[in-house]
Amino acid sequence: ASKGTSVVLFRNKELRRSAYFAYPQWTGGLYATPTIAGSRSGALLACAWASMVSLGEKGYLTRVEQIMKTTCRIAEQVASIDDLHLLGGMPKAMIVCFGSTEFNIYRVGDAMSKRGWSLNTLQRPACLHLCVTLATIPHADKFVNELKSVVDEVRKEGDDGKDTQGNAGVYGLAGSLPPGPVATLLKCYTDAVLTP
Repeated sequence: ASKGTSVVLFRNKELRRSAYFAYPQWTGGLYATPTIAGSRSGALLACAWASMVSLGEKGYLTRVEQIMKTTCRIAEQVASIDDLHLLGGMPKAMIVCFGSTEFNIYRVGDAMSKRGWSLNTLQRPACLHLCVTLATIPHADKFVNELKSVVDEVRKEGDDGKDTQGNAGVYGLAGSLPPGPVATLLKCYTDAVLTP
């Protein structure tokens, strides 16, 4: 059944916890899910298939070309911002990943979030990434301009204690801890989220 129509009941929290999957060393950040499969129902595959049939090969290729042109344009502009660098070179897919050796990049992520941008926070090394979609294309220049502005703000602020706030604090601390305790904390968090 699709997500939301099936249920697994556990006798107690200890049994429920044995089904959790937590991986604090994932390069995508701190990861915890109630099951090892995460949330991937067959409905998502059916929707993807219906979308592909609706678009057709030409429609799909046109959209991919638009996304990749925008991705490369954003990446080139990000690479030109002082104190930022691309990770992995020029993108081969729709992801622009960047970091900094001059300041805590998570502070940039926190500030961009306050401006309405959804960037993924990654670790090992500390970095951020933007997934470019069709919805990103008309806002690409605005993204780059706001990123430049935020980087200037973070650079001017210097080390004023903000490394202990928001994702800057969480990822900075978690990246310095051994993975065992972090996995336990992720499971506690998942307990809290699942308990009404």
